[in-house]
Amino acid sequence: MPVTSLCIMETPELAVVGLTCNVVGVFFLANSIRFREPGNALRDALGVAGRSLLKVRDTALNNIQVIIGFLFVTTGFLLQIVAQWDMQLTTLLACGGIIMFAGAVYAIGAYSSRRAFRKLLREFFQSQQWSFQDDMELTKEIGEALGVPHAKDMTVEAYVHSVRTALGVQNQPKQSSADRARRIALPGR
Repeated sequence: MPVTSLCIMETPELAVVGLTCNVVGVFFLANSIRFREPGNALRDALGVAGRSLLKVRDTALNNIQVIIGFLFVTTGFLLQIVAQWDMQLTTLLACGGIIMFAGAVYAIGAYSSRRAFRKLLREFFQSQQWSFQDDMELTKEIGEALGVPHAKDMTVEAYVHSVRTALGVQNQPKQSSADRARRIALPGR
């Protein structure tokens, strides 16, 4: 074996190491994915679903797995790029075009997800009785997500009314505690 091959890997070896990093990274990323229905995630966030500490523990583990997976995948792809580095101008232009296309797809996805989130909020609050005045921080978050303006001189009642209007929720009568307890106790709700 020549002395130079001890210090620097051959191009095919570098590509294989890169692909191995990709496999490891994809494993961590796939393992971190929690398949949850958006409606269930919204119920969890708003405290309507059942409580469990397992979700909190899993979230910390999932975050670490995403970071590790992303680092391995990125390293693997960079090693494969280095292994094939005999680039010409057309290759660099194609790579730049791909990056610009990815940016456009991301922007469209971000816009679409905001629209879907607003629709999900409307559907959720139209099917649930909710006291917006009990948690004004959450009400402000909902208002921001829906684009409801908030002025300093605006009263709580006026802002809550604006949020309810943006959600398409009419003033609902207060639910008795017995009705709420019975509804929460039923499975599947």
